[in-house]
Amino acid sequence: MNQFVLDAYAARSCPVKTFHTFDPTVAKPQTPLDESLRESFGGGSDFRDGVLSRLVDGPPGAVDLRGLHDAGATMAERETECLAAMGAGAPVIIGGVLPLDLDGHRSGRPDVLVRGHDTESGAPGYWPLKVKPYRVREKQLGSATLQTSPLDAISALRPLPDLRYRTYREGVLLELAHHWRLLESCGFASATPLAGVVGDDRAEGQDPSVTWVDLTTKFLRTYSKTAGHKLRSALERYDHEHGFRVYVAQRAAERTGEGDPPPVVRPIRVKECDWCAWWQVCRPLIDDDDLSLRISKAPLDVRELQTLMSLGITTVAQLAEADVDQILPAYLPLTGHRDRSEQRLRQAARRARMLARGVELERVSVEPIGVPSAEVEIDLDIETADDGSVYLWGALVTDAAGTRFAHFSRFEQATGHSEVELAAQFAEWLLDLVEAHPDLLVFHYSDYETIHLSRLAERSGHPALLRVCDLIRDHFVDLFGFVRDNYVGVDGLGLKVVASRGAGFEWRDEEPGGLASQTWFAEAVTGATPQARDSARRRVLEYNEDDVRATLAVRRWLRDQDSS
Repeated sequence: MNQFVLDAYAARSCPVKTFHTFDPTVAKPQTPLDESLRESFGGGSDFRDGVLSRLVDGPPGAVDLRGLHDAGATMAERETECLAAMGAGAPVIIGGVLPLDLDGHRSGRPDVLVRGHDTESGAPGYWPLKVKPYRVREKQLGSATLQTSPLDAISALRPLPDLRYRTYREGVLLELAHHWRLLESCGFASATPLAGVVGDDRAEGQDPSVTWVDLTTKFLRTYSKTAGHKLRSALERYDHEHGFRVYVAQRAAERTGEGDPPPVVRPIRVKECDWCAWWQVCRPLIDDDDLSLRISKAPLDVRELQTLMSLGITTVAQLAEADVDQILPAYLPLTGHRDRSEQRLRQAARRARMLARGVELERVSVEPIGVPSAEVEIDLDIETADDGSVYLWGALVTDAAGTRFAHFSRFEQATGHSEVELAAQFAEWLLDLVEAHPDLLVFHYSDYETIHLSRLAERSGHPALLRVCDLIRDHFVDLFGFVRDNYVGVDGLGLKVVASRGAGFEWRDEEPGGLASQTWFAEAVTGATPQARDSARRRVLEYNEDDVRATLAVRRWLRDQDSS
């Protein structure tokens, strides 16, 4: 089986999908297999279309081939047009289809091709470019590996100092390396091996720009049994991953359904399974007690799970019974790619024992927990829209008179000014309470609230917000720290888990959650009818009130542990 190709997503995707795709004995799913659809559904389509539209209107001579698909052109016809545009030296080519590389088993449709330095033979050379709806840069003083260019002068590259590429965004680099190999195959790869990503790294109010990465620069930290930790380039990483999937596809195609050897890859539950069309095929192949299915918080990664598998441990029951000290000598040399590998295994083993015993939350300390108290206590929780802006500050006040819920909210699309104004209203209310009750304590769960307070104070310089930030050290108490230091949870230690399984608290809403509340907020702002908007607002407020009451329930439960 030599005449097959893999697209640009294959190298960054689960190899089990490749195996299923080429296994003739497996029924194919009905849902689409184009992984790029997931980014489109997540809001990436609008961002991508906006960037591509800017490029169409950019340098004179830009060629837009996207309309060929809508016009019903065949892949061969689209390839021909793309080759013609490259041969003519077009400065920018959008929506092109590169010729198949049958020897390398590749097909590809880069978002954009940008004219770069000519090839060694003198032909026009091109750099591949992808548009992604996320940030790809981060600060690193002294770094000088990246270049950038604006969309309206995309070939005018300049240095991008003190910034580096976010290595956990490696996936898009593998896509670009795939397209680079295709350009090499058809003779149009630039003499300089660059690839561009237009990510959402722009400052507020500014246009997105291109981040240019040298595909031969060794900056991706990898691990192997023979070499240990080693820096590799995007091209090296791609060649390894693509080559493995070619091998997987070839082995899968040999299957007949009779006397076949075991598959060369085995399904393991990973995040990708949540949106993968092949999950319906993989799930029946996974034991109900499989470690990758049942341990969902701080899960072991694929290599860690495969290492345990090689030691005969694949299920929760097996790990619960295993002697970790005995398996560590064989386990650690194969999992050196992870920091704290031993601690991660011990944590997983503890969760496995809890699952085997039916225990969801377990105390790990013997000393008093020591949650502080005051005559006046406030439980604080905020709600944010999907753009990260805070539209609701909810507070539960507990004093000698009982408890009462107060909130500061605006059910409207926030601007920078209105978000600060709302936060300042909450801050002024809190400052008045602290002035009347100097020993007042504000309880919150994790640092989400304090981070947003600090961010808004720094951004605006508003005096009330700055004064509240001065209170954080002595008046704010993060309950999560007390829980983290004293408990371990099979499903983590989030507020929903600890409040419900430890403190016995119940939310009124059947589907409580921060992401769900963002949907409710959108309905509260843009709902079709006044009744729909009012209903969504009530749902958000009730949810927020339940969150602060849950925080109260947790701290009372923690104090009860010290008194029992």
